[in-house]
Amino acid sequence: MKVNSILELIGNTPLVKLNKVVEPDSADVHVKPEYLNPSGSLKDRIAVEMIRDAEEKGLLKPGYTIIEASTGNTGTALSFVGTQLGYDVEIYMPEGMTRERIRIMENYGAKVHELPLASGSEGSIAGAEVEIDTRIKCLEIESTNDNIWWARQFSNPANTRAHVKTGREIIDQLGEKVDAFVASIGVGGTLYGVAKALREVYSDVKIIGLEPASANYPLSEGFTRVPGTADEVCGGIIEDMMLSGILDKVVKVSNEDAIAMSDRLVKEEGLFCGISSGANAYMAVKIAKELGPGNNVVTVLPDHRDRYLSEKKYTT
Repeated sequence: MKVNSILELIGNTPLVKLNKVVEPDSADVHVKPEYLNPSGSLKDRIAVEMIRDAEEKGLLKPGYTIIEASTGNTGTALSFVGTQLGYDVEIYMPEGMTRERIRIMENYGAKVHELPLASGSEGSIAGAEVEIDTRIKCLEIESTNDNIWWARQFSNPANTRAHVKTGREIIDQLGEKVDAFVASIGVGGTLYGVAKALREVYSDVKIIGLEPASANYPLSEGFTRVPGTADEVCGGIIEDMMLSGILDKVVKVSNEDAIAMSDRLVKEEGLFCGISSGANAYMAVKIAKELGPGNNVVTVLPDHRDRYLSEKKYTT
């Protein structure tokens, strides 16, 4: 295969059947190793989609700086895609993320700013919560500076559109009915986009969203706006998804279960994936046991393990 740009390698990741971590008398479980995207996560898909969309609309022009609030993967993807397309990139992260993530972004040429985390967590972390303060900072910068484009991954429709394409890849690659799709929610784009694509073809497919067990505002208990935040930094894709009724349920996964399954995926299946991948596979295996043989459960492995080498933590 010959390509003219590394950006052409984004997407079209394979679909891999799990063989060793699935229990007997279960449905088949298939995973999309999204860490095979160039910068190591499924966020490459949304980075290129959001940037190209903004360019077409005249919102992002040569000489502009791209900014974003991120716990890691979107920041890395924007650092990679943005610098490849000639933009300066600055990422605002909550403190407490692994040092590897910062180093990767800096290696791509981005500037990384860490902001104090209002309420830390020793366990799993919901990105939609801990990114609130960094979003507020991005809003302030955008409001007071010219030549700034804030990507707004949490509310940008291009995020969801990118993963409608992911869903269509799954349909084409599996070649059979998808009975259930399982994925961590994060800012919602992956789950909502794939769910939309699957429901266009399979009206009865089960859509299961996952969240960290230690979330302060659990979606499993109903959508709640974070107090003190405005529309510009809250709501967005998650709110649209929850109000759409497309989810069958939202369930919690503990940090311990996510880590344990991610370790099994590496050692038993040879999939060098991160901790959110472990959470997704953990629940996919449980759903597969419930559905039984003759059914298909699909999930994604969001990112590469290289950003979890110093600390293992389920971060959506």
